[in-house]
Amino acid sequence: MLSLTVATLAACGALSEPTAGSSEPIGSQPGAPAPEPGEAARMLQLVNEARATGRTCGSAGWFAATEPLALEPRLNDAAQWYSDDMHVNGAWGHIGSDGSTLRVRVDSTGYPWQALGENIAKGHPTAESVMVAWLGSPGHCANIMGPQFTELGFGRAGVSWTQVFGQR
Repeated sequence: MLSLTVATLAACGALSEPTAGSSEPIGSQPGAPAPEPGEAARMLQLVNEARATGRTCGSAGWFAATEPLALEPRLNDAAQWYSDDMHVNGAWGHIGSDGSTLRVRVDSTGYPWQALGENIAKGHPTAESVMVAWLGSPGHCANIMGPQFTELGFGRAGVSWTQVFGQR
């Protein structure tokens, strides 16, 4: 018997120059399953392995090997909140069920950013499978390989995945 996993991806280009203003803090979504222990470290490992080798990101072009990223707790919070929102409330795209954008979600954590990027996906059962899909998509791959980014946040709820890339 042949099985098919349906997975959906969405990529957001990088943002720069934060806007002034405040937003309400992002809280956790009740009913969303927490990621497994060590999952953020595994995602960071996969991202840094990808960044260690130059690659073509489809129509986004060639990216040279670049420096590894570090996990950042505030970016983890923003990424986890959005994975929870996608899982619990059915949010999709880069606008949360409450109307929040990546910028709002990250600003609510207090992370003082200069550049941001976000990758989201639904339907992948493992970190390895979602990374294969992201690296096969020009926009996602460009975020993963973007030399402007120095830090990573990661979130997963069920089969809803989020990576948030940042630079202070």
